[in-house]
Amino acid sequence: MTITSLRPPFCFPLGLLALASWPGLAAADVVTGTVTPATAKAVVVDASGKTVAELKPGAYQLQLAPGRYKARCLAPAQREQEFLSLSEPVTVNVDCS
Repeated sequence: MTITSLRPPFCFPLGLLALASWPGLAAADVVTGTVTPATAKAVVVDASGKTVAELKPGAYQLQLAPGRYKARCLAPAQREQEFLSLSEPVTVNVDCS
């Protein structure tokens, strides 16, 4: 005699599709790039002006929700660079010189 589960099997690919299409659940997108020069200080702010990341000189990698962002250089020069986090990887190089 074999005992089997009465629970229906879970279909993993369909479960992922259902989770990904759930309203309000947005996957984070990968944003990569470099910050120059070596003395640079920069932050990433979202559309409301809230700081979401601090960037150090050199290469960086972030995961951001889809939307509009600004990379703000604090030193050595003050400037801003707008960018979009999309549904695919994005490269944003920040030059603060």
